[in-house]
Amino acid sequence: MLFSSTTNSTLWDVWLYHENGIHHLFYLANSRPDRPWDGIGLATSTDGVHFADHGMIITKAPDAEYLGAGHTWKAGDKYVFNFSESRNGRLEIFFAESDDLLHWRRIPAERSVSQASTEWYADETEISQQRWDNIWVNPDASGDGFFGYVTAVAKDGPAGLRGTCASVTSPDGIVFTTGAPVIEPGTWPDRLEIGGTTRVGEQYFMFAALAEIPLGLDWAKHHSQAVGGVYVLRADAQEGPFELDPNQPPVLVSSMGHHTYFARFYPCGEELLVAHHSLESRRFIATVMPKMGTWMAPLKKAEITDGILSLHWWTGNDAMLGRDLPRTVDLVEARLAQSLTVGSEGSVTVEAPLYAHAMMPFRYDFAQGACIEATLRGTAYDERPVAAGIILEGDQSWHGTVLTLDAAGRFEIGRTNGYSFWDEDGVSTTPLRADGSRFRVLVRGTFVEVYIDDVLTQCFALDDVPRGRLGFVAAAGTVTVSDIRVRELSL
Repeated sequence: MLFSSTTNSTLWDVWLYHENGIHHLFYLANSRPDRPWDGIGLATSTDGVHFADHGMIITKAPDAEYLGAGHTWKAGDKYVFNFSESRNGRLEIFFAESDDLLHWRRIPAERSVSQASTEWYADETEISQQRWDNIWVNPDASGDGFFGYVTAVAKDGPAGLRGTCASVTSPDGIVFTTGAPVIEPGTWPDRLEIGGTTRVGEQYFMFAALAEIPLGLDWAKHHSQAVGGVYVLRADAQEGPFELDPNQPPVLVSSMGHHTYFARFYPCGEELLVAHHSLESRRFIATVMPKMGTWMAPLKKAEITDGILSLHWWTGNDAMLGRDLPRTVDLVEARLAQSLTVGSEGSVTVEAPLYAHAMMPFRYDFAQGACIEATLRGTAYDERPVAAGIILEGDQSWHGTVLTLDAAGRFEIGRTNGYSFWDEDGVSTTPLRADGSRFRVLVRGTFVEVYIDDVLTQCFALDDVPRGRLGFVAAAGTVTVSDIRVRELSL
């Protein structure tokens, strides 16, 4: 939604490094759409929203099949990042260094290569090739040197449940020694992918992603249609063991194909942010090349309450919000409403024993992008939970995509023809509040992000760019929509 490379065919995994007020965005890239990843690109921004693309800064070696993403840190007076390269199906990790974060050079392999140890890690399993990918590097808790985390597959453990994270240590941030796993085998499938680890207070938090959820791991789905997600593991020590708190939901979930998949932490001054990429169309992504139509998503703020991590609207994203667009409700048109009341202060109240839409008389340029904000509150019609939400109309009147939240805490995204509803995605979240829940919906092209009370609820990819009207939804109750605001995105 924010950035896609202008100098390469596409981007994939992203990570950032903040220095001297500049956001440095590193992204996995390919130079041609008919080949796998073959380089790392760089873009910079002063506000974390508008990025200037600098193109490729490292390309794969001629004898490598493809290149994988990494992480950036400072070692002495140099900046360093790592990347993986595959040769004959085997991954090894290499390094590059820079004096200024803009111009990068490979560190010779004899000085810096990092390989998996067969003492702990598998060459391959029945469902996974050998994996040694992406060192996430932190200062060692001892205060001396560096401690890192690597996506790996354990040599021992139950068949299919050998997904793990390797530990590596380094005195200088360049030469790393492999250590024992920090995730005990037996819980996660072989294709687990580690997205980074950060220390908050006396605890360590780790992102662990699944692009595919196999049979036998239904507990990890979060909802019945889920095909992947980003989970948050926690440990009391940097050496682990990292485990999932049963009260910790995934921070990103995809269904019916992938909308988004992989996330990384981004320490930015005093704030802990999170970066990830999103897909402009839904499709299975785990083993498909090339992966076209991918953008960096807006940065999120990570907040931790009672040990549970959640993603929130980052106030820096206000830099993408442009001019206000018309939003008068004087000519609102309703369908299936028992009653429609327009308040003098610009509110709309709809009584809907079944399911009603109230459409505003405007067609916004959603290809350019808009931010929709509104406060929705509802009163139940009977024992059914009242639901309220937003509809993005398509090419046909009253048809489109509906985003709803009900009083039982069920958030759903799906299609409607003005009567039926096809649920395409959903999560459990905070219920619709009696005093009003504040919706914030970003739409750009087919990208949608939904925040409720500034908590990220879901990312989603539409089938097509919405070209109809903007409206509101009421179901099984009386719903009031107030404080409506629509702003153009300045992207």
